[in-house]
Amino acid sequence: MITTLRKWVFLVVMVLVLLIGLLGWTIKMVAAPPFPLHHSSVHASHTLALIHPYCPPPPYDCR
Repeated sequence: MITTLRKWVFLVVMVLVLLIGLLGWTIKMVAAPPFPLHHSSVHASHTLALIHPYCPPPPYDCR
């Protein structure tokens, strides 16, 4: 009977730890500032340059 009681106490403690962890993670996510997708100073050409790497002059073939 004591081992069954210990198992239940352990189970209840683990559930409480899990709930406290999820609550802390949720509070941290709500408090975190959102990441901007595009900064106002980034232009389309800069974005394309980030997507497609720079190709050096003619002796090189960038395909």
